[in-house]
Amino acid sequence: MLNLNTKRLTFERYTEKDLPYVADLVLDPFMMKYIGNGQIKDKHYAIHLIERMIEQYQNFGDYGLHKLIHRQTGDFIGHAGLVAQVIDDTFEIELGYWIKRAYWGQGYGFEAAQALAAYADEEIWLHRYISAIQVGNEGSKRIALKNGMQLEKIIEMDGKMVEIYVKLNSFEEDETEAL
Repeated sequence: MLNLNTKRLTFERYTEKDLPYVADLVLDPFMMKYIGNGQIKDKHYAIHLIERMIEQYQNFGDYGLHKLIHRQTGDFIGHAGLVAQVIDDTFEIELGYWIKRAYWGQGYGFEAAQALAAYADEEIWLHRYISAIQVGNEGSKRIALKNGMQLEKIIEMDGKMVEIYVKLNSFEEDETEAL
């Protein structure tokens, strides 16, 4: 189980009881502007998203979106995680995050992304992970760049142009140090 905390955030797994949190996100047109086809979703989509995350926890352990809970207030402020995706016909691990609109511009997206990147780099030693960011989503683009990711390519997904930012890590031990 992912045991990740930052100065202000705690990452927690979703359960079926969390439908109101996810519904709140997917029904917000400002939140959904750069997610999927850009349209708000319904309660059924929220149920499916939670089911998908629970399935990822079962199949992949720490992977999947996790609730972001403000450590001081206990408020739900969004979700973030390392998510198994198929991007451009290739299996990828995506570092993703959605922050509720009331918390935009306060550094929570970068804080969550930075913690996930450190976890990916130092704990599970991912050699590669991506962030898929729709063209025009300047806030997420800044977070990816600040997190050391680089633009790899631009593709079309769900009728939208999406920039694929990538982080490549090399964990090869120097042979001279091993001797």
